[in-house]
Amino acid sequence: MKNRTLVIAILSAVLLGACSSPQAATEPAGPAEVHVTLREFSVEMDKTSIPAGPVVFTIENVGALTHELVLEKAGDDDAPFEANGVESEAEDIEPGATATIEWTIDEPGEYQVACHINDLGADHYDLGMLHTFTVTAK
Repeated sequence: MKNRTLVIAILSAVLLGACSSPQAATEPAGPAEVHVTLREFSVEMDKTSIPAGPVVFTIENVGALTHELVLEKAGDDDAPFEANGVESEAEDIEPGATATIEWTIDEPGEYQVACHINDLGADHYDLGMLHTFTVTAK
């Protein structure tokens, strides 16, 4: 009887192990999702670090002025990335509006999102509209 119980326990463990597919861990996850809030004169992100790969920035302008969001290397000044004729920026986001940037960042390092609008004598970037974040290796 003890041997039968032992055999059942071993078979149960093997079957349970087979049910938890190791492929689930290796299947590619969807893009990282980052929520960005713009206002006078700040940029807020809900994450400070994301893994390398595809990312979707969902941008909400809760301010009273029109803003933009440019994805670039940390320390750059209005230097969006470009791929296939598309730049990594969302321009002219009106107050109360939302926009998205979908991009793939394959290289780990320091990056920033910033507003580079200069209107009414105010350079939004110089007034603090940037937020840096880290892209980590996969």
